[in-house]
Amino acid sequence: MRLIKAELRKFFSTKTWLLLLIGTVLFSLVPVVITLSFAGRDAGNGQAPLPKITAPQIQELVLSGPSSATIFIAILGVIGITQEYRHRTATPTFLTTPARWKVIVAKLITYLGLGVVYAAIAAVFVIALSALWINGAGGSFTLAGNNWKILVGAAIAAALYGIVGVGFGALVRNQIGAVVGLLAYMFVIENILAGIPATRDIYRLLPGGASSALYTYADRPGAVIHLLTPVQGGILLAAYGIVFAIIALFVSTRREVS
Repeated sequence: MRLIKAELRKFFSTKTWLLLLIGTVLFSLVPVVITLSFAGRDAGNGQAPLPKITAPQIQELVLSGPSSATIFIAILGVIGITQEYRHRTATPTFLTTPARWKVIVAKLITYLGLGVVYAAIAAVFVIALSALWINGAGGSFTLAGNNWKILVGAAIAAALYGIVGVGFGALVRNQIGAVVGLLAYMFVIENILAGIPATRDIYRLLPGGASSALYTYADRPGAVIHLLTPVQGGILLAAYGIVFAIIALFVSTRREVS
């Protein structure tokens, strides 16, 4: 508990936490704004039109908003571990706590918790904006049915990336390299794999596919990727986080600190 409290003090000692929180909220609201702005319009390119703003299906789309903030929560975890090496505080940290695995575990717990808080705040903003917009347009916003499951699933998916970020950052250690690597993987590599017919089945087993499965309760019209069930996706994404954590523990406790 002392290590977790120390991690929280470090985290809130700079304004980085606020910038990442703002980014988390804004990125969660972007898909809500875009979806509701184009509700009922023809999507073009032969794709099915978006549901009308008064249709229940539109709410399933906007309530997955918190999942768009996964990159910020992943970066949150990366910074949590890599800042020790960037600012050369790793040496006093590990001298104070020679059992390095305790430091890594404390960081994993801390940034999973922070990921949950960030995702929950993003979810509140998504609910508020969606309710105001849909009700104002003559619809009836509700969290009944699968809606609450989609919202919670999207928030869980985002929160779990806190663990992934810590694990990945512990392996790479270079802050810029870890952040760039995450951005390249999440926005480029996974999208390429999802777009190539031969690798679509592989994508659903990757972190992005597992994350999507958490808040997708039915294949979208015209979908070419059939995701896992929400439970399977959650288990797989959690497994990725655990595996990263184990590798991080194994590698970080054996590396020299410069």
